[in-house]
Amino acid sequence: MIIEIEIPDSLPEGHGSSFKKGVAEVLLENATTSLDHTPTGHERSRYLGKRIGEVLAKEVAKVVKPLDSKN
Repeated sequence: MIIEIEIPDSLPEGHGSSFKKGVAEVLLENATTSLDHTPTGHERSRYLGKRIGEVLAKEVAKVVKPLDSKN
């Protein structure tokens, strides 16, 4: 399955973390077990979820707009 999401074209410096926290917050609210518990036999699914999370984090980082440096 492919799921498309829309990430704002640019996020101000420092807002990438807040954006990712917002996504994670909603996903975790919908979890049926505690964060530290992975049911027996679900290890691969958790691993795959983490890999998708890593990709999402990298994509968010690409659109964070850096502050103009005045050196």
